[in-house]
Amino acid sequence: MNIKRQTVLMYLYEAALAFRMVDAVWVIFLLERGFSLAQVGIAEGIYHVTSMVFEVPSGMAADLFGRKRTILLSGALGICSAVFMTLDGFIGFVYCGMIFSALSLNMASGTQEALVYDSLLEAGCEERYKKVWANFSMIARVSSAFSCAFSPIAILIGYRYTYYIMAGLYLFTILCVSGVKEPQVTQKQRTRGDHLKRELGRRWRQHIRETGVFIKKNPGTMCKLLANAALACPCYLIMMYLQEHLVNCGWPKSFIGIPMLVIPLAGAVGTRIAAENEHRLAKALLVCGVISGIGTCLVGSHALVIVLFGACLARGCEGFSEIKVSENVNRDFTSDHRATLVSVDSMLYSVLMVAASPVTGILGDRCGVNVTFYLLGGILLLATVTVGGIWYRREISREDQ
Repeated sequence: MNIKRQTVLMYLYEAALAFRMVDAVWVIFLLERGFSLAQVGIAEGIYHVTSMVFEVPSGMAADLFGRKRTILLSGALGICSAVFMTLDGFIGFVYCGMIFSALSLNMASGTQEALVYDSLLEAGCEERYKKVWANFSMIARVSSAFSCAFSPIAILIGYRYTYYIMAGLYLFTILCVSGVKEPQVTQKQRTRGDHLKRELGRRWRQHIRETGVFIKKNPGTMCKLLANAALACPCYLIMMYLQEHLVNCGWPKSFIGIPMLVIPLAGAVGTRIAAENEHRLAKALLVCGVISGIGTCLVGSHALVIVLFGACLARGCEGFSEIKVSENVNRDFTSDHRATLVSVDSMLYSVLMVAASPVTGILGDRCGVNVTFYLLGGILLLATVTVGGIWYRREISREDQ
């Protein structure tokens, strides 16, 4: 395998996938189309219900059918999502767009990470994974930041043409992945296509049993994934409701993405720090939880500098935890089940978001977006001090024994 070509193609894929100029303004687009914040929260909830249901099955499909095929399907589903989001006249079109968007992300999340790790494993350089994956994450966050800078163009051309551009970017991701080689580390992966249709039911049941056994025997790994999901949850809600909050603070709607572009860059800084950090995971996540909780509370301010500083703190901690947790748990995962087990992380995130999206949307409508941020930050701080503190003390006691 030409690992340099493989990683370059995946870097291009990641840059195109993350250049989502619609993300900084999609709430604004829906509000302009007559949605309330509560309806926006419901739409987001539908997205995460879909993601919660299909996240692990999509990872299983990647392990059984191949990571490359699954990512190609992800691009096709992304195009379907963009098309549905351009349709008017029926609220269900938007909901369908959210469903296809979730399915597209399901097919990519976990799958891409597994493809990268197993590609390095096949090439005999898996020790480079933390730095390589940090590069992926940094590229994604920098690309996301640049996409925020294009938000005035998105507002100018309107939601239809913005989603047409998104469809074109999904097509570009398909072209990038077409040149990627499927890694084959184990015997199961090398014989993946042999009699698969005839034995699909048996292989699927076996895969589920083996995955369940791993989860049962490794509760500590699941705790790490849950902690990572908990740190990611408020970060997404910040980006989601910050659009309305900045408008309420007096920032021009047409330039709503400009101040938000620094937030993904803070996440990129977090990933870079994590790539060089060697501290124990429990301590790192405990510190991240406290800082992120404080940052989320600061986003509730009406002063733009404080709002952005708080959002950057939360996103930087999320970027840091992503790399630390990914490197730690991938050492435990087996190659035959890697995409499935990585998908558990996204599923846990979706479980949290299914409850958080509609609840925070309703709270934002009734009490204001700033109250929502204070509540989110307070919950994260409370969870970190209690649950995170208990986990950290147990890790310390194990090392002392």
